[in-house]
Amino acid sequence: METMQLQQSVLRDVASLLDNTEAMKELHEFLRRLKNKKETGTTMSADDKKEVLDDIKEGLRELKLMKQGKLKSRPIEELLNEI
Repeated sequence: METMQLQQSVLRDVASLLDNTEAMKELHEFLRRLKNKKETGTTMSADDKKEVLDDIKEGLRELKLMKQGKLKSRPIEELLNEI
């Protein structure tokens, strides 16, 4: 969809909500969050993404070892107490 068509479509959708106060409040809140997200630049660097993926892989590796009985798990209470 071209930019102009997209803009017109968005404006029509917003115009259709003008008489619905609750919908307008929700839209306003959504737009504020979207704008804030854009301003804070919530994108991750390549190194951050790699670190997250490595952490996930390690967690899955440990889970596999626990299922095989090669690694002992800890009670959830112990994990929560660390936090």
